[in-house]
Amino acid sequence: MLKIAGLCEFPESGRLHPPLGLRSIVLHLLALLQKEFPVEGRTAQGKGILGRENPKPFLRTTGEYNVSDGSTAALAEASRFVCELAAIRTGDDLFNPWGESDLTWDRSRLAPCVRRLHFTYYLARRLGRVRWVWIGEALGYRGARFSGVPFTSERILLSLHPEIPAEVVFGRRGVRTSRPDHPILAGRTSKATRRYGFTEMSATLVWRAVRAAGLAPEDVVFFSVVPFHPLDPKRGPMSNRPPRRREVREGLEVLSEFLGIFRRWNGGFGSPRVIAIG
Repeated sequence: MLKIAGLCEFPESGRLHPPLGLRSIVLHLLALLQKEFPVEGRTAQGKGILGRENPKPFLRTTGEYNVSDGSTAALAEASRFVCELAAIRTGDDLFNPWGESDLTWDRSRLAPCVRRLHFTYYLARRLGRVRWVWIGEALGYRGARFSGVPFTSERILLSLHPEIPAEVVFGRRGVRTSRPDHPILAGRTSKATRRYGFTEMSATLVWRAVRAAGLAPEDVVFFSVVPFHPLDPKRGPMSNRPPRRREVREGLEVLSEFLGIFRRWNGGFGSPRVIAIG
């Protein structure tokens, strides 16, 4: 097994061909995982499962990201934070998507690794560029529980969303982590979530707001006061519940570190503005 920057263990058979920098390794791992877990339901490029063009394009980004200290430094910083986040132990009714898996719902024990890779690359693309930090209450089971990125659903990452292209998240398509044969629960999961992955209304609304504000995707970074998924133990893993005061208090410590990273990387550009959403 190869351990890459604390993010993931991957079989030797994955053939990581040297020489590769950290950024190249992350992209290579994502490509290997995409081959192992192919996406179903993809339509013509630039369209989602409904076959509709995006009603209004996002503000064009500057393309392949390039921060002052180099992409490797940004990935190392993002990797450190995500690995620390993954190491936090939570209770039975608070799920850590970067450190835990549940094979009733996750398609592989590699699912937390995939989610760490997603969140690491998402953060690294925004270091030194973010103007706004949008903070939610907590993660939901339809969004970051499976995607690993706050306010982002699997369908967005898989380019299966009718409005929001995968490229706005971190420049490329991600990897599905939910099982395509997961149980069907009335009102919570369906044949559509089996085939296309999970979708989340709040994710759609937030990304729409980014587009409507005329912001480039890298102008904004998403996070939550409680960075994990609070679930209702009576209703099971595919449920949400309001965070408890203790969870909010502990989450504020993580949020403080998260904001500190972006303040340091913004340097002379000043601290990004923080707003609460939801």
